[in-house]
Amino acid sequence: MQGNRNKTFKEMNPSLLDPNGMVAKPRFPKPEIQQIDRRTWLTWVATGAFAIWTELAFGFGRRGWGIALGNVDLAMGLAEAQTQDPVKVLRVITEFVNSYVLVRGKEIAIVDTGLPNSGAKFGEVIKTAGLGWDAVGHVILTHYHPDHVGSIGEVLSVAPKATVYAGAEDIPQIKSPRTIKPVADGDEVFGLRIIATPGHTPGHISVFDPVGLLLVVGDAMTNINNKLSGSNPQYTTNMAQANESIKKLAALKFEKAVFGHGEPIEQGASAAVAKLASTL
Repeated sequence: MQGNRNKTFKEMNPSLLDPNGMVAKPRFPKPEIQQIDRRTWLTWVATGAFAIWTELAFGFGRRGWGIALGNVDLAMGLAEAQTQDPVKVLRVITEFVNSYVLVRGKEIAIVDTGLPNSGAKFGEVIKTAGLGWDAVGHVILTHYHPDHVGSIGEVLSVAPKATVYAGAEDIPQIKSPRTIKPVADGDEVFGLRIIATPGHTPGHISVFDPVGLLLVVGDAMTNINNKLSGSNPQYTTNMAQANESIKKLAALKFEKAVFGHGEPIEQGASAAVAKLASTL
């Protein structure tokens, strides 16, 4: 199985595909299991139905399984994810808050726009990626607080192709020169999965790259002075809900986490979050 892990779902499962490369009705008589990577398996369980098993780490050496059931869209989504490269994450520091430029190929998604008058800093970071503002197709706002949306107007004025996204509950609080598209838990933007993490604000979202195992936390947690903590109570709308959101994130598998406030966790991030969640 080791030698097959670099092949895509389509290459390894021709029996599931019609001549156009789309998922067709399976032609095998009994369930088959395909290992996708070290911790993920895909199987056909019935006509038109698929399941994905993923091994999860809960901290303190405990492990379990997450199971997702779905139709051919689930299988095709997995196939598409396998063909993507992980995003490259570039940090933009605006005084005490972090925003991020996520680069995949020749396209960019910006997560949060920092404090007001920070547009030039984003431009500098985009330039280091060898790209320009015309590569920015998406601006994702984790929540409405002014230190995270302060330069939205400035960014959009130079990124004409960008669509703006935020959690529906937070949109009324955001002043944007362009219509903001609401996103909900499980939605996909730029190959990134939106994770609803309410509590810090009612519509707070985090952003997950399942290919690169990267979590952009927003303010659902902080890692100031490399001390991982929950949402800052001083600026949190609903602390109980915020804690539940941390437990939700702890069920994901990711290697790296980056924060609105504080330093990134470069390795073993999901285990660190699981440890924090166990104390809440």
